[in-house]
Amino acid sequence: MRLPAALLFLLTTATMASAADNAERAVIGFSPDGRYFAFEQYGVQDGSGFPYAEIFVVDLDANQWVKGSPFRQRLEDEAAPVSAARASAAKAASSLLGKLKTTEPGEMLAAQLPTQAVADRHRIEFDPFYQSRTNQKGDRYTLKLDLVPFAAPESCYAEDGKQMGFKLTIKDNESGAEKEVHKDMSIPSSRYCPRDYDISDVVTYRPVSGIARQVALIGVYTPGFEGVNRRHIAVPFALP
Repeated sequence: MRLPAALLFLLTTATMASAADNAERAVIGFSPDGRYFAFEQYGVQDGSGFPYAEIFVVDLDANQWVKGSPFRQRLEDEAAPVSAARASAAKAASSLLGKLKTTEPGEMLAAQLPTQAVADRHRIEFDPFYQSRTNQKGDRYTLKLDLVPFAAPESCYAEDGKQMGFKLTIKDNESGAEKEVHKDMSIPSSRYCPRDYDISDVVTYRPVSGIARQVALIGVYTPGFEGVNRRHIAVPFALP
């Protein structure tokens, strides 16, 4: 059953934590040189009740999926555990993950659960104190997400109105330096028909040589069979 546009708007803005299908996420790791990043999302599919798992491998230099990724597994058995879907996805992705050696864990700088009560889910503040080798007093940064409206593509329902892309800006809270690190020029079809986003996590990794890598995991809210679904995408960025 489709949700009316007005109800969908209320769900995404006022009760985003009540998503019908909220995918859990887990960082798999970075390659030793920091170029590649892998993460997983998993849960029980809205409507069908089938467990699923998906593994994404991202080339952070190109800001795109590595060829062969993502690896999507859905077990068409409501009684099957999510762990079985995760094991199936891990097996499918094992060759590529092994080739790229995405086993370096990185460090979680900030995280916001969908059930966590926060004033503004479109921004997150963090201090990369422990990953700094030179600045032991730390620096605070604010990552901010702004919605960017687009006309609804043909694959989406017209009554849902405009679909949303987003842009990200990062600000050094001490110096005031701010820069845009991502802006959608269009909405990829892989996002389905997004109506809202939030900032889920900020992850960093510092390779033995080279610059530190930062990745934001962005929650993507889309209409589902029983409510609003939440998935994740990875967006690389650099500090100002």
